[in-house]
Amino acid sequence: MKRKKNPLWYRIGVLIFGGIFCFSAYMAGRDIFEARKEAAAFRKLSEAASDYMETAEQKDSIVDPADDHTTEVENTAEAEEKQELLREAAGYASLAEQNPDYVGWLKIPGTRIDYPVMSRASDPEYYLHRAFDGSRSSGGTPFLGQLSDKDSTCMIVYGHNMKNGSMFGTLDDYKSEKWQTEHPVIEFFVDGEVREYEVFAAAESRVLYEDEEGFRYYRSGGDLSEEEYGKLITWLQENSDYETGIIPEYGEQILMLSTCSYHTKDGRFVVAARRISEP
Repeated sequence: MKRKKNPLWYRIGVLIFGGIFCFSAYMAGRDIFEARKEAAAFRKLSEAASDYMETAEQKDSIVDPADDHTTEVENTAEAEEKQELLREAAGYASLAEQNPDYVGWLKIPGTRIDYPVMSRASDPEYYLHRAFDGSRSSGGTPFLGQLSDKDSTCMIVYGHNMKNGSMFGTLDDYKSEKWQTEHPVIEFFVDGEVREYEVFAAAESRVLYEDEEGFRYYRSGGDLSEEEYGKLITWLQENSDYETGIIPEYGEQILMLSTCSYHTKDGRFVVAARRISEP
């Protein structure tokens, strides 16, 4: 008895679905490979900063016998922690030798956010899809927005909301007040120092149409007048997911971390913090 052949439409369907499956598997594999490659590149940068720090420590440990002047340092946990942060800052500062667009290193202790921050005034979004070395990268590298610089009144850092949790993919954890309470401080290592910022607001927003009325927080980067500063703080407090009791005053630098949000079309999510440490 002859085996009945499957109809042509059935065989075509199998080929189509098989092709779709293979293509999907390829895309998923490619995304995983790229994510691992990007993570390895950032890890290598962090290791380079650590190596620089260790080398500097070895040099500092060499004492000139002819020099009998000693400085007594208070041996406390707080002092040791401060010294460790300064050594870490020196290591991160050395990365500027690899790329002049490098501004500093952004870190939120206890989270996955631990990345370099870039800036190119001639093309603010240059690093949107580029790695630290300028090569193509789907995840890009966090970067300063237009008009922002490390010393401006308000500094906006942009990063992708990656599904794998990299870049600013975990930033929306700050929608939870509990998360903010557990991770209140953002560290920014720049120019050989560590700047600390305390989170005071986290808000959802969206990119408004040009003819649409409303406050655009994403245009608040740069040096702000006292009036502009006040409007920004008011908007952040009124739209924040929770109250922290922290009210920044004009003169205190503001750091905002901004990423895409999927709660609405062209959605955005922003975490705002004020600087609490001075040089």
